Amino acid sequence: MTTHPNLESFASSLVGTFPGGEDAPLARALLAELAKGQPVSPAALATRAGRDETEVSDALARWPNVHLDEQQRVVAFGGLSVIPAAHGFTVAGQQLYTWCAWDTLFLPALLGQPADAQSGCPVSGAEVRLRVAPDGVRAAEPEQLWVSFPQPGSASTADITGSFCCHVHFLAGRAAAERWSNEHPGAVVLTLDDAFELGRLATEPLRGDAVPGAA
Repeated sequence: MTTHPNLESFASSLVGTFPGGEDAPLARALLAELAKGQPVSPAALATRAGRDETEVSDALARWPNVHLDEQQRVVAFGGLSVIPAAHGFTVAGQQLYTWCAWDTLFLPALLGQPADAQSGCPVSGAEVRLRVAPDGVRAAEPEQLWVSFPQPGSASTADITGSFCCHVHFLAGRAAAERWSNEHPGAVVLTLDDAFELGRLATEPLRGDAVPGAA
């Protein structure tokens, strides 16, 4: 199975998924608001970020992978969701969700808080639980876990859930990882540490010195 792709090159193919540059502080503020567990209105985000509401609305319309409800409030963004999704994700006691297994590894750094992830292996059916800090995975059950990814360069950053997230899972044990790899030609299977590093590299444009959870 493919376990050692060039992580820098792989990350570069995913960078467009995340707003960067001048948009980065606003994007981090949105993640921090979503982490409270409720849909986020443009007005609420503008207040938190100290921005004009029209500016915020324009940014949300421009960014990829912003999911809105009928009231035009953000319910999911950047892998973090307040409505049920594939993977459970608990931050400061608040039950949230993520679109894919990989999201649970990079979101703690963006939120500036540790998190607990609850998921499962699609091959073995094993339950998966992790404790992830901003600087790395602290605990994993089972201990032997891999993360599946589609072939590098195959994802569309404009539709990350449909082209990427649906292929990204926790795989419990080497046998499950090898079976997934054999059944999905071109797929990449990474260790937890490599998957965490891939997330760190891919979200560099979105990270900054500010702590998203700070008031």
